[in-house]
Amino acid sequence: MHDSMLLNKTRTASLVMTDYGYLFALALALYLPVDPLNWQLERITITKHLPLLLALPPLLFTMAGARLFNRIGIRPSSLSGLGPLLTLSLLIVAGGSYARVQLDVENTFLIAGVYMWAAPLSAAMLLRCGNPERLMRIYTVFLMISSGVVFLGLAVNYGTGEVYHELEFLVLPLLVFVTLQVKRPWPRWGWLLFFLLIAYLFKKNTAYLTTLLVLVYLLIFFAWPSWAMQDALQKVGKIYAILALTIVLALLAAFIIANRESYLPTGNTEFRLRTYEIAWNKFLASPVWGTGFTGAATERFTGFDTGVARNVLPTHSDILDIMANGGLIGLTLWLWGLLRIARLAYDAILNPRQLEHPHAPYAHMLACMSLAAILTYAFNPIFLQPAKSMILWTNLGFLVGIALLAKSEAKKPTEVSP
Repeated sequence: MHDSMLLNKTRTASLVMTDYGYLFALALALYLPVDPLNWQLERITITKHLPLLLALPPLLFTMAGARLFNRIGIRPSSLSGLGPLLTLSLLIVAGGSYARVQLDVENTFLIAGVYMWAAPLSAAMLLRCGNPERLMRIYTVFLMISSGVVFLGLAVNYGTGEVYHELEFLVLPLLVFVTLQVKRPWPRWGWLLFFLLIAYLFKKNTAYLTTLLVLVYLLIFFAWPSWAMQDALQKVGKIYAILALTIVLALLAAFIIANRESYLPTGNTEFRLRTYEIAWNKFLASPVWGTGFTGAATERFTGFDTGVARNVLPTHSDILDIMANGGLIGLTLWLWGLLRIARLAYDAILNPRQLEHPHAPYAHMLACMSLAAILTYAFNPIFLQPAKSMILWTNLGFLVGIALLAKSEAKKPTEVSP
């Protein structure tokens, strides 16, 4: 009996230690792009890859501990839904390795391929850790702290320069989590106004598009299902309110677009359209497999002097990079992987009928963040930035892990009282 109790205590302690070790790695990954102390660790080769290196030992110890204490849980074969993305990752790593070793290309796509493995690693960690709910709760706290720092940075530096670009996909979708957690309507409206303020402070078109995405997500997965349960009179009132709000927003959008030079950022369209054209021409030259990811991830821009990185810059669209360097094969694997995950997550946890599930707020937050990430890396080179790429794929992996946990719980037979 004493030996059994000691074994259980040892098991719990080992799992807790690895949980916190993994969370520390994620906290560092969040710290690097936020960089409140301006240490600029993202610019140093060793430190920018440190979060991934620190995440591997806790993961290995967690997997070993799960087997040592016969805590197998959901088997790794359940992660087969990530297969298309992992296949794409292997293609990118193979092409990038060939470019580095054989073609002597310095700036390859290796980072993009390697960091895709953060998705299965985070899913496996969540499935095998001691307390998945606690892991997600602490991770969400980290996200909120990072977002608070971003808000302060945006507010203090407003009008003095660009700060915290490309972090929209981490900050604004937190509104989804808050909306599902807060039960009273007035605090919800207060949080909505707060996040709209953050979106305004970003002063980026990507932030405005992300805000629209978050609002549409809440309308589809939260507002509309909750209204469906109300009586006919309440439904009619809500429909009129939605129509009135839609008209007001449409008029406001029309006014802003008509005066976009005064109210909207330029978006560097001259630079972006030129780089997009180059990527598109690469795709047309080899539409099946592209360059096989053997080309350079950054190239010299010759249109004009941007004043950045000696004009050696990425395409600024990870999706176009997939098309240009992976062709239809790469694009199909990317789309197929995302659609498989979307179907798994919707069936298991994202369905509006599951809103009361204890893991639903985390799942919807991660799903919205993953959608916002797609929107962000459609116009920005996120895949080539280690810390941001790690968080991006970690969010997707956590979503898969939560979906598999919910699916496993649904299959367990319910106990019937005698």
